[in-house]
Amino acid sequence: MLFNYFKIAWRNLRKNQAYAFINISGLSLGIGCALLIFALVRFHYQADRHHRNYDRIYQFTSLFKSPANEFRMQGIPYAFGQAVRNDNPELESVAMLDEWYSPMISVPDGKRAARKIKNKNSKGAFVEPAYFRIFDYTWLAGGPDALSQPGTVVMSAEMARKCFGTTTNVINRVVRLDARITARVVGVFADYRENTDLAYPIMVSWGSLREQLNVRPEDEPFDNTNGSTHCFALFSDRFTALDWQRQLPSFVKKYNPKKVGVTSYPAVSFGKMHLSPEYGGVSPSLLLSLGLIGILLISTACINFVNLATAQALTRAREVGVRKVLGSTKAQLFWQFMGETALIVLVAVVLAMGVFQYGQAMAQTYLHGPFRFSFYFSPSVAGWLVLLTISVILLAGLYPALIVAGFRPVVALAGRLTTRQAGGFSLRRGLVVMQFAISQMLVIGLIVVANQLSYVQSKDLGFRKEAIVTVSLPNLPAQDIGKMATFRNLAMALPDVGQLSYSMGGPPQSGWTSQTVVRFDTRLQEEPYTPQQTWIDADYIGLYNLKLLAGRNVQPSDTAREVLINETFMKRLGFTQPSGILGKLLYKGGFAPLEIVGVLKDYNQSDLKKQISPIFLTTFASGYYSANIQLRSTHYSRALKQLEKAYNQVYADSFFEPAFVDDQIREAYQAEQTMGSLINFYAGVALLIGCMGLYGLVLFMVVQRTREVGVRKVLGVSVRSILWLFNKEFMQLIGIAFLLAAPVAWWVLKGWLMNFEYKIELSPVFFLLALLVTVMVALLTVSFQSVKAALTNPVKSLRSE
Repeated sequence: MLFNYFKIAWRNLRKNQAYAFINISGLSLGIGCALLIFALVRFHYQADRHHRNYDRIYQFTSLFKSPANEFRMQGIPYAFGQAVRNDNPELESVAMLDEWYSPMISVPDGKRAARKIKNKNSKGAFVEPAYFRIFDYTWLAGGPDALSQPGTVVMSAEMARKCFGTTTNVINRVVRLDARITARVVGVFADYRENTDLAYPIMVSWGSLREQLNVRPEDEPFDNTNGSTHCFALFSDRFTALDWQRQLPSFVKKYNPKKVGVTSYPAVSFGKMHLSPEYGGVSPSLLLSLGLIGILLISTACINFVNLATAQALTRAREVGVRKVLGSTKAQLFWQFMGETALIVLVAVVLAMGVFQYGQAMAQTYLHGPFRFSFYFSPSVAGWLVLLTISVILLAGLYPALIVAGFRPVVALAGRLTTRQAGGFSLRRGLVVMQFAISQMLVIGLIVVANQLSYVQSKDLGFRKEAIVTVSLPNLPAQDIGKMATFRNLAMALPDVGQLSYSMGGPPQSGWTSQTVVRFDTRLQEEPYTPQQTWIDADYIGLYNLKLLAGRNVQPSDTAREVLINETFMKRLGFTQPSGILGKLLYKGGFAPLEIVGVLKDYNQSDLKKQISPIFLTTFASGYYSANIQLRSTHYSRALKQLEKAYNQVYADSFFEPAFVDDQIREAYQAEQTMGSLINFYAGVALLIGCMGLYGLVLFMVVQRTREVGVRKVLGVSVRSILWLFNKEFMQLIGIAFLLAAPVAWWVLKGWLMNFEYKIELSPVFFLLALLVTVMVALLTVSFQSVKAALTNPVKSLRSE
């Protein structure tokens, strides 16, 4: 019986090839694209879940409160781990980790120059051995035990291959790290899966920070918090997160008494960190939005199927009538048509897997940031795919099968079935409205996201960004001022170089600032907020064309003596006129009093998602980590080659890695650009699926109304009127869909734009443009068949049955 159902289904599909093609194509596109979205969402929700103690791992974080706001960060004080161990011996394990950005690894190669390996997007880490008791690693050689000794390192298999060409016979081999640490390899571990927040291909012993680098003294005060310093712990029944929360006030009072009430160290479940935007994680609302788009795509494909299946039912009425007369029961007919649906869905799922495989390969190439993912198969995935297939079969096939199985045989054989009896045209109207409401929401999103991205990329940020390249200086505790002077002289002697400036971290919008506390002039108390600080030399203002509202630039100096502040800082200090604050003093711990010599016009020191913050800029040569170089000519490749030669003369042990400022600013919005591309793609898919369904419905209507068209033409009706006959109903439905889609899209996009401090306004023009696009696409789809029907010879039409 089952085989017979499928055999009949196959014959019917071959007989109605256009119907089969539209349904299979729509379902395969919808399911394939939805699978891509679901794989991405799963990728993030499964991050780091392979660790056995995943549910018991916590990360200590820092929370800073002020009357104005709260600020959270992953960083904690350097001495935090030892303090926690001292006070809470019940904790199973506590481990410190200090991230190390863009590590450079030099591999000695006999008599030849050492081979340098560096990736600007990679991070290394200094770790305590206890880290490997909290997190699980598969060791291919050696292990973490020897990391208790300074000057030791473990690395991933991929890093071992880059350094030594193999993962075997590497134990006890030596590498140089940032030209400062000589380290012995004591372990090689299996490569990470991509969905991890702990991707450190090289990890150095914690003791190397103090013993070899001498950059983190054991008694470093608790009021110094570095965002790169993390602390993890393994909680248990003996000591829970609730126990930590109870004793936290006394802990802060003991170790950071000056900050009681304004500083805290909450322990956050490690499983929540990946999905916590305040700690740099992925936004759950973003994943929810993507998941909703996936559901909408499948829904659109199922709506197509229901529309076409109920429309097609009229052409199969006699077949149903004959089967009922010959003894087929309602249940048998129901399962026969469900069998047809199952066959179509199974073929679509097979094709959808091809769409998924191709899409996954494209994702690896073109997606970035939170949208980049890899698919990991597991038995639960197979079960989920089976469940999805069954759900689509039921959603798409249940209603049409019930309609067809319920035909009355006498009416069906007489050919007197109406569209109302075949599922009702009102139902199809409602489904078309739903389908185009989904499409229009995505098109509106496409237009708004594109305009916001255009706005953030074209907005005046308050500084010059064209033809400026930055080059990182060696990652040292204190820069060699003599070498900086030598490199400046060599670079400025090049014909293609216009200006050169040193700074803490590149362009004004680089984000390379740190927060600090200051006391202003004669006030007795520190300010109740934490302004940002950054180090610049005297050439920085001119190179980036920052505007002075009052006062003058800082004078050349290797130490901090004078400061520039921005408008926002001036206003927070209670001044309305820039000239009134000149000559006042700022007091910052560890520095002599700093005289305010100038007020800068506000510029965006962070991306446009954040408000302009109070900031001060001062000279501090040993803290410069970036050279900013303005190029005179457009012969960039020639200029960079000359700069590289000069750089290598001075910093032979470092790595020349230039980056243009405008590229760096673009990269700050990479996630938004990728999201825009995804919305473009999925809006196109939704429109395509909708138009395929619309084409199928018009095809059906043309067949059903052939004689009517012929009669109208004989009576003198124009071609234009006949075209309007077919188009007007769909235009009305698209209008209704717009009225449903516009409020929902406005609400969603208003929430998305709230992520930006500087943003466009939601103009009615965006919504009307989306409506126009949808109407034009629908008109083209409908007109293809309706024009054909309108131009058909009426004699031919009247002869049709």
